[in-house]
Amino acid sequence: MAEIILKTDKPDKAAEILKDALETETLRLKYSLDLAKKRLKRFETKYNVSSKKFIHEWSAEDLKGGDMEYVEWAGEYQLFLRLNERLIILKSIENVTS
Repeated sequence: MAEIILKTDKPDKAAEILKDALETETLRLKYSLDLAKKRLKRFETKYNVSSKKFIHEWSAEDLKGGDMEYVEWAGEYQLFLRLNERLIILKSIENVTS
C-alpha cells in the first residue's frame, strides 16, 4: 500500500480537518450515488434491462427515445461508475497518525 506523507506544524488539527473532509466527501459521494442509482433505475425499469447490459449490448436504435435517451443513460452510468470508484478509494484511506 502506498503512503502519502503530509507535513504540518499542527498535526493534530490537520488530522482533524482531513478526517472531517474525508467524512464529508464520503457522505457527498454516497448521496450522489443514491441519486444516480434512482435515475438509472428509471431507465432499467422502462427498458427492462440492467445498465451494465445496456452499456455492453445496446445501441441508440434500441431505445424509444433514440440518441438523446441513449446519451443520457450512458452518461448517467459513466457518472455512477466514477462516483463509485471515488468512494471505494476514499474508503480505502487509512488514518495512521500517531
